[in-house]
Amino acid sequence: MSDTAIVGENVEVIQATTARSSFTWSVVIAGALAAWAVAFIFISLGTGIGLTVTSPYSGPSAGTMSIGGAIWLLFSETVAFTVGGYLAGRLRTRNHIPGPETKFRDAAHGFMAWVVGASLMVLAVMYGSAFVAKTAADAIGPAAGAAISASTNGDSNDAATGYYVDRLFRTDANAGAATGGQQQSLTPEQRSEAARIVVASIRNGSLSDADKDYLARLVAARTGIPQDQAVQRVNEVQNQAAQAVREAADKARKAGAYISFWSFMALLFGAVAATLAGVLGGELRDEL
Repeated sequence: MSDTAIVGENVEVIQATTARSSFTWSVVIAGALAAWAVAFIFISLGTGIGLTVTSPYSGPSAGTMSIGGAIWLLFSETVAFTVGGYLAGRLRTRNHIPGPETKFRDAAHGFMAWVVGASLMVLAVMYGSAFVAKTAADAIGPAAGAAISASTNGDSNDAATGYYVDRLFRTDANAGAATGGQQQSLTPEQRSEAARIVVASIRNGSLSDADKDYLARLVAARTGIPQDQAVQRVNEVQNQAAQAVREAADKARKAGAYISFWSFMALLFGAVAATLAGVLGGELRDEL
């Protein structure tokens, strides 16, 4: 925009510039999309390599594959955001004399390319997880509902509780003959009730005295062992079930901490790489 001013016999053209932001969204989005594409390529390559070297019968252990996958994720994110930050800095139009301020603006564009790219990746992961879960639920259909209902009701056929119910009522003909006990068959209702009690003990972490005595009576009647041994078996099975729950929870906690740590490291390396690459791209731009 220019203004013309007439002063006496002289005509002067005065340039009037309007303030505008030095931030360019277009180059930031371009860098973010480039980073996303590069990350997808490298992660796909790593997934293919991992599936090639693994086998249900041989190959690297699960721990080795987890470490290898984490390192590959770190490498992929770093390379991807290096490319994205470099493009953002290199494509940015210079609107300042080269110096510290220009470096800061180039770094800011590289960093923002990381912000947009990381946000897109998070959204993609969330959408993909929801899609996979919905597809699996639709594919399973009524069978899944029946299985979930059986687990909730403590069905003895449920894999999560059936093993402990079997441990409770496991019979030994020699032991029953030695103690002189008579073995009685359980009705389906009694077995289902015992399974529900086992489920409750797993959820609560303990058995009430009434439930413990009831299970002991069922165990003694089914196996023919004395009451005190039946009580001991109930205590052993309950402790094993509680220990299994604690171990599963601990494994889930460690897995969550492991994923969180390596995700943090990958994002941190990506942010630093994008920022430095933005400065490098701006310096190469200014050399031309």
